[in-house]
Amino acid sequence: MGLRKKELKFMIFILICIILFSTWNVYSNPELSNDDFIRFHVIANSDSDEDQQLKLKVRDGILAKINSELIQETMAQEFIELQASGDSANQEVEAKNSGIRVSLDLDKSREYIQENITEIEDTAERIIKENGYDYEAKAELGVKWIPKKTYGDVIFPAGNYEALNVTIGEGKGQNWWCVLFPPLCLIGAEEIAEQDEIVEDIYKDILLDKKYDPLIKERDKPATLKLKFKTLELIGE
Repeated sequence: MGLRKKELKFMIFILICIILFSTWNVYSNPELSNDDFIRFHVIANSDSDEDQQLKLKVRDGILAKINSELIQETMAQEFIELQASGDSANQEVEAKNSGIRVSLDLDKSREYIQENITEIEDTAERIIKENGYDYEAKAELGVKWIPKKTYGDVIFPAGNYEALNVTIGEGKGQNWWCVLFPPLCLIGAEEIAEQDEIVEDIYKDILLDKKYDPLIKERDKPATLKLKFKTLELIGE
């Protein structure tokens, strides 16, 4: 009985240490958190060559849609908020013509996806049908556990990430993935070449935030992001 009490006290001590360490890490290290990302996954129906090629076509179509709409919808929303604040239409025009650009952040990107999740799903299904398949598509935005992944020269540790997941058919094939926010999926994409250069400038401005340096700096060897995870995830480890 005495031994069990000692074991319990030891486990409580370890738990307190983990909580204290987690709290200290959050407030003392201005590093990236897994909450700083929205990932994008497209899961193929199967691993057949045909289904894998279809997956890439769905990917391209959805990225083209997001590129053509995200900035425009963000700008429209900012103008609506400007009107609500009591500013006149003339002030809006002046602000637009003065070179002031909209700012894009994680919340605005999330809001766009949430409001357009049905349209994203419809885009996927349209591309599937255009390519001669009758698979259904399912688009979801949510937090899910994702295994360790490598993106370029950067390693994303396993953990809970917010992600836009588009599943094709049975979803039993390998998935393609990238980082939707910050817009690593979008910056440099071919679709941007057809738009105003301002769009790409807005994407680049996001990456000027120093906390995203590990994502864009060239390194001699792969870098593992030092992400701050929730206390429960630390306990799970």
